[in-house]
Amino acid sequence: MGPSLLHLIAVFVAVHVIQCQAVCNRQTSLEWHPKQHAIQVNWTLVGNICRSVSECWNSAGGEESTTAYSFPQICPLQLQHGDKLLMSADETLKSYGFTLLNVSKDEFESCSTNGQIKDQFIFPHTINGTKQVEAKWLVPGHHYFIALHEGETQLCKLGLRLNVYVKTQLCQGSPLLRLCSGSGVCQTGLWDGAYRCRCHHHYSGSFCEKSDACLDNPCQNKGVCLSNGSTDPNHRTYKCLCPPHFTGVNCSEVIGKESCDRICENGTCVQGSPASFKCICDTGSSGPPCEKRKGPCDPNPCRNGGVCQPTPEG
Repeated sequence: MGPSLLHLIAVFVAVHVIQCQAVCNRQTSLEWHPKQHAIQVNWTLVGNICRSVSECWNSAGGEESTTAYSFPQICPLQLQHGDKLLMSADETLKSYGFTLLNVSKDEFESCSTNGQIKDQFIFPHTINGTKQVEAKWLVPGHHYFIALHEGETQLCKLGLRLNVYVKTQLCQGSPLLRLCSGSGVCQTGLWDGAYRCRCHHHYSGSFCEKSDACLDNPCQNKGVCLSNGSTDPNHRTYKCLCPPHFTGVNCSEVIGKESCDRICENGTCVQGSPASFKCICDTGSSGPPCEKRKGPCDPNPCRNGGVCQPTPEG
C-alpha cells in the first residue's frame, strides 16, 4: 500500500468523522420521460457515499431490504433505458488513478473479482475526465460497477462501487401509440422492475386502453349502467337499462304525461319528446321523482315520547 493510498484513506476517515451520514435523495415514484436524459456520476469519497438501506434508498423497507446493505457505496442509480450515463472523478482520485469494472452482484458486495477481468472494464483506461458509458453496459436490468487501482479492490471497500438499475417501459401496446393510451401516467416505483401504467379514473388495462363510464353511475331513477369498454371519445361508452316508466340516455325522462304527473308530485312536467316528459322540480325538492325534502323532525328522532322541535335557522 503506497503513501498515496494511505493519504486517500486518511482523507476518507476525516470526512467520515465530520459527515457521518449521507442520505441519498430520491423520489418514491418516477415518471417516464420521452426525451433522453444525461446523468453524471462523480466518483468521490466525499459527499455521496451511503452505508445502509435507509441511507442509500431513503426507504425503510421493500423487496431489496432483505439484502444486507451494511457496506459503503455510491448512492444507487435508477435509470430509464436509453438515458446516457457519464462518469467523472474528483481531482484526488484522478491523480491517484483508477479503472471501473463491471462485476456480478456477489462481487459487488464482497469487492472481489473472478480473475477474468479483461472483458469487464467499462473503459480501457483510467478516468481522467468525463466519459460516457457504452450502451452495452446499460441494457435493462441490474448493473454493478466497482473501482480498481492496479488490480486492487481497496477503493471499492472504501465505497467506490455503484449499483445501477436500468428500467424499460411497458406502457405502450405499439411504438406508434401514446403512452398509457393518453389515459394514464407511465411510472415506476422504487422497487418495481419496469415503468408501468397508472390509469386515470374510469380507465383500466395494461395500457389504460379500457374505460368504464359506469364507475360513477350516470343512470338516474335506479337505471342499470352497462359499459362497452370503448375509449372512442366520439361515441358514448355506456348505455342505461331503464326501469318501467323511464326512458332517455340516462333514464331521466318519464314515458307519457299521465305517468309524469303521477311520479312528479312536487314538480312540473315538461315535454322533452313526443312520448316523454321531464320533471322539473319545485324549489325545496329534489328529483326526479322530486321527493319532498324532509324536515329535521321527519321522522321524529326523539325517544320516550319526546317532542321534536326544529331550531330556527340562524
